[in-house]
Amino acid sequence: MASGESEQSTAGSLVREARHRRGLSQRELAKRAGVAQSTVATVEAGRRQPSFAMVEQLLGAAGFRLGTALVNAVRPSVLLEERRSEFEAVLARYPVINVWLFGSVARGEDRPDSDLDLLVELAPNSSVLDILDLDSELRDLLGCPVDVVTTADLDSNELLRCGVDRGPKRLAFAA
Repeated sequence: MASGESEQSTAGSLVREARHRRGLSQRELAKRAGVAQSTVATVEAGRRQPSFAMVEQLLGAAGFRLGTALVNAVRPSVLLEERRSEFEAVLARYPVINVWLFGSVARGEDRPDSDLDLLVELAPNSSVLDILDLDSELRDLLGCPVDVVTTADLDSNELLRCGVDRGPKRLAFAA
């Protein structure tokens, strides 16, 4: 973005790039999108702040889709603290005997892009589906990536054991 451009011109830059990648003129893009050529010109020039729907329409006419996603901006340790009771309620629904934190959260070094690493001891009657479902439910609850490792996984994987052995922190919860 040039120094004189505002954040509002980002939509125009996307539309211009999409049009150029497809080798389209403003007139051709406008025709495909069902809008006036002047609309494309003012959006690209940053003189008009288009709606999200208009940006999608113009990009779609050029054969592109705008990918958007919510990105977590809170450290997993904070999310865990804020949702501790719900976290414990989720654990209680699964055959979890013990749970430990390891990795960046346990070391107090987590960042918003960190995951929450959990070591869990499961009851003997548990299945792989329990692990997958637990991982998914915790990820949905906290809104951050969660990595569930079982104590059985540690017993069979030396490399994993080395990564977890750096001081897991046991979490107390009522099972």
